[in-house]
Amino acid sequence: MKIKYKNKFGIMGMTYDTATSKGYPGARYAPEQIRKSLQWIKNRVEDGKLFDVEANRLIDMSKFEIKDFGDTSQISRYDNKQALDEIKNNIDKIYSEGYAPILLGGDHSTGWPGIKALYDNTKGSIGIIHVDAHLDLVKDSTIQGLYSGSSQMRRASELDRINPKNFVQVGMRSYNSPEHYHFIKDSNITLIPANQVFETSIEETAKKAIEVASDGTDHIYMSIDIDVLDSAFAPGSGANEPGGLTSYQLFKFVKLVAPYVDAIDIVEVNPMTDFNNMTSIVASKLLFDYITSNYYAIEEKDSLQ
Repeated sequence: MKIKYKNKFGIMGMTYDTATSKGYPGARYAPEQIRKSLQWIKNRVEDGKLFDVEANRLIDMSKFEIKDFGDTSQISRYDNKQALDEIKNNIDKIYSEGYAPILLGGDHSTGWPGIKALYDNTKGSIGIIHVDAHLDLVKDSTIQGLYSGSSQMRRASELDRINPKNFVQVGMRSYNSPEHYHFIKDSNITLIPANQVFETSIEETAKKAIEVASDGTDHIYMSIDIDVLDSAFAPGSGANEPGGLTSYQLFKFVKLVAPYVDAIDIVEVNPMTDFNNMTSIVASKLLFDYITSNYYAIEEKDSLQ
């Protein structure tokens, strides 16, 4: 397990939800709302410092850089595959300028350009940490096609430098088609459903996720669908499922995994179905927890030198 010491973060909004076919549309509005919610944290910065109450320590904001690359532009919404290619081309700019991507969806089809951008801008093998209520392993569908919010993980598994044995799926629940059972079993994907998270611990879950995704790989991509949370914690999502994780569990998981990850997306936040912006606020804290956990990793490394 190798820590990726990152201190330059590039935020990009993927304002696309045209691939929504079975859930609720509206996630295209999430990047704007998540940014507004993030301002609640930014407003507490004084003299370049921020108090992390949970860690009981001060954060020196000058030790890392956050650049907002804006939202993906010129999306051809009439052609789903072309739109995702265009989003991917936008994400490439983050890598070309030397930043670690933090991608805000959008529906979960935007996970595909996020993964493909990491794939095209790096060398070596890639592991995947997929945090979601749903498997997103649809091979093809007459309703959803090849590039939908239910298929991005299947498309990722088909790339040459991504081996399904380095896939770990966390938080899934409810019921799905038998084809997915066989694909997971035959591909050696590691499935950690929500009930297993509750029956063990979030610490053990994070440790297992890092071990699987980093085993023989050079890079890790993490994709977080906000519906991994129980509806009580994230009423504004594209497709709610009962019996999900708590917001505390997800915050803790992200904090533990963040230093090992090269890029992250947070998707399926839906302001159109949200209540008092609860879900956007959760997403904004996830974003900042991801950054501060990387900050602490660098601080710990520097203290040992």
